[in-house]
Amino acid sequence: MRKTVLFTVVMALTISVATAFGSVREGSYSLSPLIGGYIYGSNQQFDTAPVLGIRGGYSFTKALGVEAVYDYVTPTDSRFWSLKNIAMHRFGGQALYHFVPDNQFVPYLAAGYSGIKFTGTGVNNILHGAFDYGAGAKYSVTDDIAVRADIRHILYGYNGTTYNNVEFLLGATFQFGGTAPVVKAIVPAAVPVEPVIAAAVVSPPPAPVKSVAAPVQKAPVPTVEAVPPVVVAPPVIASIAVKAAIETAKAEPVVTVLPVKASGRYCNKTTVLIIEFGGSKTAVKEEYAGRLDRLGRFMKENPTARGTIEGHTAAGGEARMAKLSKARADSVRDYLVTTFGIDGSRLSAVGYGKSRPIASNKTAVGRRKNFRVEAVIVCE
Repeated sequence: MRKTVLFTVVMALTISVATAFGSVREGSYSLSPLIGGYIYGSNQQFDTAPVLGIRGGYSFTKALGVEAVYDYVTPTDSRFWSLKNIAMHRFGGQALYHFVPDNQFVPYLAAGYSGIKFTGTGVNNILHGAFDYGAGAKYSVTDDIAVRADIRHILYGYNGTTYNNVEFLLGATFQFGGTAPVVKAIVPAAVPVEPVIAAAVVSPPPAPVKSVAAPVQKAPVPTVEAVPPVVVAPPVIASIAVKAAIETAKAEPVVTVLPVKASGRYCNKTTVLIIEFGGSKTAVKEEYAGRLDRLGRFMKENPTARGTIEGHTAAGGEARMAKLSKARADSVRDYLVTTFGIDGSRLSAVGYGKSRPIASNKTAVGRRKNFRVEAVIVCE
């Protein structure tokens, strides 16, 4: 009776508790060393004995995974029968279902099948098949390490008798690999960019050469003295247009391209830098260098611009989130300063942790939005 009540209470507590932060990754492998106690059923007349266990797992999805199981129950003696120094080996497999795999506290249900073999004085070495079911919970202390607690009800039959045992374990789970949650950054509203205007002035000899800025609006075809101006964005297209104008005029012209001031696309606004770090990593991945290069070139070309790189995270331990956000902001700031030779006094870095969410941390989508790095640039 006491075992049934204990098992029911643990099951209820395990399923009902939940907090917020990622724990289980799809496609990850895990290794879990465990230690605890093994309670034999009353009809076996054995005292409770220590048990050592190990689990090796794989997560097909965040919710569904499997584990290989091995337990060693240390030797004990029967209280009434002449069974001495009896140890038990249990090995098999089990399936796990995680209820809230994106949370820091992850309750789960488990069920499996295993083989049980006893060794010692007075027992045979027959392998018994056993069914087990139960519950457990994992509490993440880092992205790859979690504290784990398990309880199992184990049933097996021998000589027409069914034996009911209970196993309770405590240990840790080490997680390797897998797919990290995708951090979807918020893309800022499109900012109009000033077009690059290339103006061509064509003058047949011996008329003097003139440089005239091309008007944005379409202009009527001029007289024989000049070719209509060409408005293009990239320099390559401008060059093609100029050559066409030269051929039409059938003369050897002199072409002057008028430079246009660089656009202030980062000036006086907050810009989300669309980069991902993955897990608890802080280094800027090479694949995102191109996105940071645009900001670096802007800072290089606009020496009066100054700014701050801000790091933000979702829910989790306050001190840990503050440290993680600051480290990521530092990483981005250092990349820009080192790569583009920017004066370090023009860029600072700050980590706000989870203090400035832009979405709800109660959903996975909201938490992904809150994991972000922002650039706040002021142009003088």
